[in-house]
Amino acid sequence: MNALTRWHWLNLGLLGLVGGLATLVWFEPGRELPMEVPPLLELAPAQLKRIRVERPGQETLAFEQREEQWQMTAPGVGPANPVLINPILQLAVARCPVRYAAGEVDLKMLQLEPPRLRLWLNDREIRFGAAAPTDDRRYLLTASMVYLCPDRWYPLLSSSAAGFLVPIIESLKPNARSAD
Repeated sequence: MNALTRWHWLNLGLLGLVGGLATLVWFEPGRELPMEVPPLLELAPAQLKRIRVERPGQETLAFEQREEQWQMTAPGVGPANPVLINPILQLAVARCPVRYAAGEVDLKMLQLEPPRLRLWLNDREIRFGAAAPTDDRRYLLTASMVYLCPDRWYPLLSSSAAGFLVPIIESLKPNARSAD
């Protein structure tokens, strides 16, 4: 057998070894496929018709969907700003992989009992608790589960109520001086 033939056999052997290892990694015995993380609520944003936010020390916010438009009904009345309403609607389908059974954690320590803020999407309550000390996430309680979710909703929900109304552009207001 000449040197060229030996190299061909060596290359074929190495190719077989790489293929076997790749197959082993692909089908890794004993490994379970990760479960898909369920959404926070089983409600699509299109199913939401009412939003209410109870904020200790601040005014309660209330919104209703009327004729495909969101309207603020408390504390002010008028069209709601979609830039601020849409993220709230997306909370229903948020996926927060870290979760615990409510009975297994100290709700008072996580500031979920009493909560820092309460949000109702239709009739489903979400309680907002403390922020996690290690990262930018917050504890949320829905029904019997505590989730650790990104903290993008609490600052929005605790902001000024006036910001939730569609801003009136000053240049579009009728000018009283132009009538002179």
